[in-house]
Amino acid sequence: MNKKCLILSIVLVFSSLQAHARPLGKEALLFENIPKVVTASRQVVTVLESPATATIITRQDIVHSGYNSVTQLLRYVAGVDFFKTTGAGFNIGMRGVNGLHANNVLILVDGRPIYSPVRNTNQCALIPEVPDDIERIEVIRGPGSVLYGSNAFSGVINIITRSPEAINGIQITGSAGTFSDELYSLTAGKRFGNWSYKLVSAWTQKNSTADHDKQIKGLWKMSGELNYEKMPGNNYNLSFGFAKGKLLVVPARPVTPFDQDGFDGFLRSRMNWDDLKLDLWWRHFDNSGDAMPSSKLHWRFDHIDMLLQNQYILGDHTVIGGIEGRVCSLGATTYDKWHNQFIGSVFGEDHWKLTHRLDVFTGLRMDYQTEAHAALSPRLSIVYSLLHNQSIRFTASQAFKYPSYLQNYIDMNVPGFEHQGNQGLDPERLSSMELAYQMVNPSRLSLSASIFYNYYDNIIDLDYTAKNQGVYITYENLYDIYQYGGEIGFQYRYSLNLLLRGNYSYVWKQKKDGITFGPVPTNQINGEFRYDFDLGLWVDMRIHWQDHSDYSIGLLAPLSWETYGSPGDFQDITPLPGEWQELSGFTLADLSMGFISPDRKWNIAAAVHNLFHSTHQETPDGNDAGTTFTARLSLMF
Repeated sequence: MNKKCLILSIVLVFSSLQAHARPLGKEALLFENIPKVVTASRQVVTVLESPATATIITRQDIVHSGYNSVTQLLRYVAGVDFFKTTGAGFNIGMRGVNGLHANNVLILVDGRPIYSPVRNTNQCALIPEVPDDIERIEVIRGPGSVLYGSNAFSGVINIITRSPEAINGIQITGSAGTFSDELYSLTAGKRFGNWSYKLVSAWTQKNSTADHDKQIKGLWKMSGELNYEKMPGNNYNLSFGFAKGKLLVVPARPVTPFDQDGFDGFLRSRMNWDDLKLDLWWRHFDNSGDAMPSSKLHWRFDHIDMLLQNQYILGDHTVIGGIEGRVCSLGATTYDKWHNQFIGSVFGEDHWKLTHRLDVFTGLRMDYQTEAHAALSPRLSIVYSLLHNQSIRFTASQAFKYPSYLQNYIDMNVPGFEHQGNQGLDPERLSSMELAYQMVNPSRLSLSASIFYNYYDNIIDLDYTAKNQGVYITYENLYDIYQYGGEIGFQYRYSLNLLLRGNYSYVWKQKKDGITFGPVPTNQINGEFRYDFDLGLWVDMRIHWQDHSDYSIGLLAPLSWETYGSPGDFQDITPLPGEWQELSGFTLADLSMGFISPDRKWNIAAAVHNLFHSTHQETPDGNDAGTTFTARLSLMF
């Protein structure tokens, strides 16, 4: 009954607001441009010209969300598989590819990869991002290895931070909520002649969830940059960032959740001379955790990356070309020894404006890695403009993912349990085809639809056998599977005040016994209602629904470390194929509202997450998701 009353209230409010909404006049069309993206092709193109399906999470979306971690907005993007592993940790997949250690999407911050080569996973909770510092998030669905190499398997997400000019002062924000969900940040940025700077510092924590009283996260994050622009197109940038503190980690079974304490930081230098770009960065990661009762896990890595890229305009052709290199040193105590890896790459893509209606993208990338050797990533994309704001696109592409450090190297022996890396693994591969349609009119109605077919081969997974009254585990290229699916979405702006959005995603995947390739729902629906009042007030409501999801577990899933008393505990166990289990579907609703002062010097916001109190688990080992409340105050100077 309470849910019905709430829904009825929302409908009545919507009807009232609709009656007072200002219809869009023709003058509004002059100020609405077709959105542009840079991640899909490493050059600025409109979403209608993009060689891959692109969605943009805007600055306004971020402000209206009420989230302390803006990456949770990815849940509401069509084709994105988002699930929380703890109250603060989460994993991101795309188009039906996800898992507890999701490693099929490459996440970038201003074009810099943030994944860990230990497991090839994205360390989302350690991203030195603060909501006040994010300008937009570009979400590219479909293989992206042609431009970004390994891990850009089923998509790329680029978190683009705000420029010093956009901040133009000092912003102080404090946010607090239930379960000690707190964020305190200071953001400063300014331009002085040819120089500009930015500094961001934040403390964030979350102490528990609805069914777990252990601290989830306590992190100090800091980042900054210094820019010098000699003239437009010629600039130099020096930046840094780090996150330091503690996280609760949910590993694969049979290991129980444990605390991870450590440091993740980078130092970066970028130089642009017209169309020539040079990008250098160093990253250091060092942490430890009590994953096993008998000893402490301690792992670290350092890598140095270099990117040299140039853009050429030759008549109707715009060509992007470049080389990349990475030298990485990885190691972990309680395992074996330090290992060094080298990855070298060369890539290029040609954007050919064949006619005023027809764009053709052809690209090719070749990567070489120390252990898995060479990998090729081609892409062909044909974009045809039906009208000035509509296009249809066909894309055929391939992507790859190199084995992780864990899969290649890590050897471990405990009573009854032997784990050995495999340096003979081949890269995982994805071959994909997609057909997409878009109509973009930001001032009124935008529509999108796509269908895709993906074929995965050489998928790496655990291979286990009984050995010496115990279990012997290694990794092998075990599976080939296929999937297909599609997405549809709309955005309708009834007036300058009122915005409606919605999307639906469907994916079907072939099942294989034993493969840990979930949990991923077959159907997902997202909706959003947003109203901006004339006096600075705003209200935003988002709803997410997904049906049940399947996941598979292997032999070790029912076990725990307490059973490892002696090798004899395994003498009656025979390795079995994995079995498929199910997680229930659920519905989430987030309601946020706020006020921005007329002089934009301060704003307040409040949000209720999981409004309908849908208690559920998003992963087999995860915590129950409860209802939370947050409030935020920001001051600008």
